[in-house]
Order: sequence, then structure tokens, then C-alpha cells
Amino acid sequence: MLKIYGQPKSRAFRVLWLAKEAGIPYEHIPVSIMVDNAGCKEPWYLELNPNARVPTIDDDGFVMWESAAINLYLAEKFKASIFPTTLQGRGRMLQWAFFTANDVEPPMIAMFQNRVLFPPEKRNAALADASEATLLTKLKILEAHLSKNKYFGGNQWDMADFMVASVVYTLTAIKYDLSKFPKFGAWLTESIERPAAKEARKLRE
Repeated sequence: MLKIYGQPKSRAFRVLWLAKEAGIPYEHIPVSIMVDNAGCKEPWYLELNPNARVPTIDDDGFVMWESAAINLYLAEKFKASIFPTTLQGRGRMLQWAFFTANDVEPPMIAMFQNRVLFPPEKRNAALADASEATLLTKLKILEAHLSKNKYFGGNQWDMADFMVASVVYTLTAIKYDLSKFPKFGAWLTESIERPAAKEARKLRE
């Protein structure tokens, strides 16, 4: 059986959501992070993931880490209904996956850390503001796409949408104001209200 390592309130949430979305049976093994004596730093876990982060999976002996790679692998292996069936669809999926990982997530996380996650004495307000400014330029790109298209996957919500939604879910978790991006905000609400998303959210909420 597939084993998913990591806390639901971490990037492991993305894999747990995908497992729900694709109907994949799994065993969830919580691994602590960002605390004293964190489980992700223990020798047994470092054997699985030398990067000492979560999530990690063990798929009947095949071990992987990095959430985006894990989800692309699982969706294809288990023939998830949201996985694109055409080469063009898979290309679109990879485009949005890479854009989200490279351009959207870094400033979003930096803003989140310096406004919410870090204790007040460790927050850098200037970095938070600069990160938000960068993030806004990327959200404009997502908004512009959705102004012309219903979904990132085209005419239906598919793996391209999942790869974006599973990352930008953080914006809803921190109650970020998306009123300037109505199309994107409506799309994100629709995404996280999917039955599989709601099941995964219960694990962290």
C-alpha cells in the first residue's frame, strides 16, 4: 500500500488531496517538521528523504520526494480521472505546474512566513511586502488566463488545475484578500470545494 509521510498542515496536504482525488488507498504516517527534535531530521526518515522535508512517499518500495513530482507520478500511475489524456493536455499540465512551483509559490511562502508563520520578532516586513508585490504580478497572470478560459485544463477541471490549486490553497488558509482577482478567487473556491479537497482539508483543519 502507498505510504504518505508528512503532516497534513504541510506540503503533504497536496499528496493527501491527490490520493483522495484519484481514489488511491494509502497509509498516512505523520512526520513532524519545524519543531525541536522534528521527525523529518531523524535518521530513519533521512534514509527516505535526505532533504529532510515532507512529503515523501513509499509506493511498494519505490520512494519519492518533492510534492509536485509525487503528484504527477501518482496521477499517471493510478490513472486518475483528472490526468490529461492528450499530449497537449499533459503539456498544459506541466506548464502550469512549473509556473506555480517556480513563480507563484516562492513569493507566496515568503509572504506567509513573514506575516503569519514566523514569530513577530523574526518577521521581515520589507521582505513580506516585496514578496507580495511579486506575488501580485503572478496572480494577474492567473486571473488573465481565467478571464478567457474556464479552467487551467481547458474546458474541464483537470490535473493542470489541481497542480495550481494544491499550492495556492495556502492563500485561502491565510484568508488572503483575492477581491482584485475575482475569476481566480471563484475558481479557487470551486477547486477547494471539490469532494476530494474537502476530505483532505478535514485532515488539516
